[in-house]
Amino acid sequence: MVRQARSEATRRRIIDSAVGLFNEIGYATTSLGDIIERAEMTKGALYYHFDSKEALAAAIIEEGSATIFREFAQIRESSAPALERIIHSSFVIVGLIGTDDLARSSTHLLRAFGEFHAVAASTYSHWLDEITSHAVEAIDDGDLRADLSPLAVAETILGTMVGTELLANIITSRADVVERLGRIWEILLPALVTDESLSYFQQYLARESMRQSAPPLEP
Repeated sequence: MVRQARSEATRRRIIDSAVGLFNEIGYATTSLGDIIERAEMTKGALYYHFDSKEALAAAIIEEGSATIFREFAQIRESSAPALERIIHSSFVIVGLIGTDDLARSSTHLLRAFGEFHAVAASTYSHWLDEITSHAVEAIDDGDLRADLSPLAVAETILGTMVGTELLANIITSRADVVERLGRIWEILLPALVTDESLSYFQQYLARESMRQSAPPLEP
C-alpha cells in the first residue's frame, strides 16, 4: 500500500507539473525535460508513468474532462427544466475552465491536438451525448422547437461554448467570457426556443448572466 501510494503521489506530481507548464507556456513549447525539472524527479520516474508527452496530455484531458463532467452531472440532478440546465451548465463550465487549472489545461489540450485524436474525440462525443439528452428533454418540455434535431442543437451549443472560450481567451484573456457567452445565447434563443417559452428563457438568461458576472462575495 505504501508503494502504491508513493507511485500515485509521483504520478500526481508529474500531472500537476505538466498542467502548470502547459497553462503557462503552452503544450507545444513545453518539453518533457521541462516537466521533469518542474516535478523535480528523474527521467525514469516520468517514463514509468507516461511513455510520451502525448500520453501525459491524454491523461490530463481525461482528468480535466472528468472534473467538468462531475459539475455537469450535479446540474443534471436539478429539478429545473432541461433548457435551464443547459444554459446554466454552459456558464458554469466556462467559469470552471477559468478557475480550475486542470479543467483549463484539459480544454486547451483538446484544441492543441487540432485534429482527430482518440481521447479528444471521446471527450467531445461524451459532451454531445450529454447535451443531446438534455435537448430531447427540453423538446418534451415544450421549450425547444419540436422541428429541431436534438443532435444539431447539441452541436450548436457545444460549438458555442468552445468558440466563446477560445475567443475570450485569445482576445481578452477570458476577461469577458461570461458577457460573450450571454450575447451568443441572446442570438441562439429565438432560433431554438418555442414562441410560448421564449420570453421566459430570455428573462432567465438575463438573470443567469447577471449572477455569473457578479464578483464573489467576500468571506
